[in-house]
Amino acid sequence: MRAIEIILWCSTGIVLYTYCIYPIIVFVISLFKKRVNSFENKEYLPTVSVVISVYNEENILSEKFNNIFLLDYPKDKIEFIFGSDGSNDKTNSILSGISVSNIKVEKFQKRTGKANVLNKLIPGANGEIIVFSDANTMYDKLSIRKLVKHFQDPSIGGVCGELRLQINKKSVGEIGETSYWQYESILKKLESRYQTLLGATGGVYAIRKSLFKPLPVSKAIVDDFLIPMEVVRRGYRILYEPEAIAYEDSAGTVIGEFHRKVRIGASNFNGISEFIDLLNPKYGFIAFGLWSHKIIRWFAPFFLLAILILSLILALKSEFYGLLFYIQIVFMLTGAIGFLFEKKKTGLGILGFPYYFIAMNLALFIGFFKSVMGLQRSTWDIKR
Repeated sequence: MRAIEIILWCSTGIVLYTYCIYPIIVFVISLFKKRVNSFENKEYLPTVSVVISVYNEENILSEKFNNIFLLDYPKDKIEFIFGSDGSNDKTNSILSGISVSNIKVEKFQKRTGKANVLNKLIPGANGEIIVFSDANTMYDKLSIRKLVKHFQDPSIGGVCGELRLQINKKSVGEIGETSYWQYESILKKLESRYQTLLGATGGVYAIRKSLFKPLPVSKAIVDDFLIPMEVVRRGYRILYEPEAIAYEDSAGTVIGEFHRKVRIGASNFNGISEFIDLLNPKYGFIAFGLWSHKIIRWFAPFFLLAILILSLILALKSEFYGLLFYIQIVFMLTGAIGFLFEKKKTGLGILGFPYYFIAMNLALFIGFFKSVMGLQRSTWDIKR
């Protein structure tokens, strides 16, 4: 029984570490090593290529074009490159109808996935800075300027903006999704303040074109994680710029977010082999952050399962562990109630936290096995 107790408390400590203790550590060390960036040339305006991979986006393209036209950046220094990945709705015809000099369109007949589209679009981009965006991501008019100003510093290889989720639908889990996103944004700020981000927000980030390395296309991967990791591997920093603001509608339901997290989870596990060298302690904070913020977080569902099973075993001979087991059961029942409430489109307020937490960890759990079994496709359906 002693061995079981040790494993249980080690598992508990690991979960608490990745979610609670690591952010505190980064906060504390950032206080002693806060990097200050000063930019004397406010008119620094490098050439920019905004790259957007789309698939069946007929419902959002009009809004995206309107957003593009409102951006405050010299038209002769920015281009927008749309790559249609085998779209079979009206996306291609809408793109073909755009006759603006700095908007380019590449239409691919066969659907091969976002990574392959990016691999084909970026080599032909004219900008020295590549900005990655999504069709449903709407930028504040100054966002491009806020992103690119940091590239005056030769040590900066990438910059990530701030994505703000817009709640358009009643959802029992909306408080869980938005709160988790805010939590991650704070952690990004702290990592950036200390040294560098470990990933980016896919709809609003930029890198130097010279640092782009073609993505693997033989398996599903998370491009907005592997691209920044290549930048870091080359010895550059990635900053977080909270004033480079972009907006997206939230998933609306935890069920919708769950399916997205399964795909992302599987793709994250697929990508571990692509940055495994950076997990070596010789990389200092990069390795420390990857283990603490990414790897352990991805495997947290297995530790949570171990805590549940081991506390049940120990509960047979201990009232304390019986209480611990029942607390977990109540937590899971609250999550189940959240699921039922969402089905009935009834809000649950703060009790939506357990529902979201359980759903996202279950998604990671399923994503792991989809990765191991090679079941995650490099393409997916967009549902909005």
